[in-house]
Amino acid sequence: MTGIVSYKIDFSEIKLDKKEISSFMGLGPNPDEPFNSMIDEAIALLSKNKNIEGGYVIKPVTDFSIKDGSISVEEKSFNTGRMITSFLKGSEYVALFICTAGYEVEKWSKKFQTEGDFVMSFVVDATGSLLVEGAMDIVYNNIKDYVENDTLSVTNRYSPGYCDWKVIDQQKLFSFLPDNFCKVKLSESSLMSPVKSVSGIVGIGKKVTHREYICDTCSSTDCVYRAKKMYVRH
Repeated sequence: MTGIVSYKIDFSEIKLDKKEISSFMGLGPNPDEPFNSMIDEAIALLSKNKNIEGGYVIKPVTDFSIKDGSISVEEKSFNTGRMITSFLKGSEYVALFICTAGYEVEKWSKKFQTEGDFVMSFVVDATGSLLVEGAMDIVYNNIKDYVENDTLSVTNRYSPGYCDWKVIDQQKLFSFLPDNFCKVKLSESSLMSPVKSVSGIVGIGKKVTHREYICDTCSSTDCVYRAKKMYVRH
């Protein structure tokens, strides 16, 4: 399991769910007008996006400590915190990933903001958040399918900035990938550009366990994983 994988993702491959977008906006799963139509408009605008990309590199784990809340890859230690580290228990390898929706979301959001339509700007921004998460689902499934050929399993995916994992660790994560990988850049303050990008880690091994996100133990209020639990999927 070596080498770096990257690929373009077509918008048609991503299954945007209006209920999730609405819930993420704090409107509940069934938005009233005008939000219902505005979400449809945002999806239509972003459907023209040709800059959705994702990729990853798989590396062996060299050290692991739930007590210290850390996991090491090639002598670089990620301070993932005790909770995430416990979820990565049993990892023999990790996939370090980056995925982005490109600058398309920012372009449309800023356009509406400049025109004074702050509500539509917000709707586009929220839709973009779910767009990059949908793209990341595809990257995650690609990792899962790849390692299953070696009879290995995967954990859930975890990103810096959540569950006590400091954003600054993105500097270490990006160091394992080429500059401008998937056209995503990292600032000195560890913020990604384009904004609608996500990075993180997936544990891989024969004894790892996939766990659902435990949102009721987390204090984050702007997390897409929490938004996905705000309604029951039938």
